Amino acid sequence: MVNDKKTIALIGMPGCGKTSIGRLVAERLGLGFCDLDEKIEKDAGISITEIFKERGEDGFRKLETEALKAALKLGGVVSTGGGIVKRSENTEAMKKHGFTVFIDRPLENIASDVEIAHRPLLADGVEKLYALYEERRSLYKNAADVIIENTGTVEETAEKIADCVNSFYAGEN
Repeated sequence: MVNDKKTIALIGMPGCGKTSIGRLVAERLGLGFCDLDEKIEKDAGISITEIFKERGEDGFRKLETEALKAALKLGGVVSTGGGIVKRSENTEAMKKHGFTVFIDRPLENIASDVEIAHRPLLADGVEKLYALYEERRSLYKNAADVIIENTGTVEETAEKIADCVNSFYAGEN
């Protein structure tokens, strides 16, 4: 079973299912759960949209790195923001503290149901989603210990991840 001081970091595009799936993975594995975006908002006392307006993307990324480091110390399942891989220090920290899963969901599926209003980097429209994927795809792949396709239900994807994580940690013993 997974050591509760290890971290399962979920990475992927905005709208790929990191938070919904992450909660289920944490439940299945009996671990704590942290959504980094929620933690950042709570710690800053303002929304991510407001952080972007007041501090810009770089200011947000600094807060994101701080929140990631704090979450990694606790262990459990961490749902990261879509751009967490833009800073190599984040990728290195995730690799050092556990297992990183790239949730790869078809962009057409994301585009059909993502709420643009809550995603500052997608405010320019759905075309931005495709541009971000091209920019980040190799970063996600390089950061990941495993790539899990999210083409089924949230429950099916969570089960695949939980099985994968258990197999990974079983090999350590």
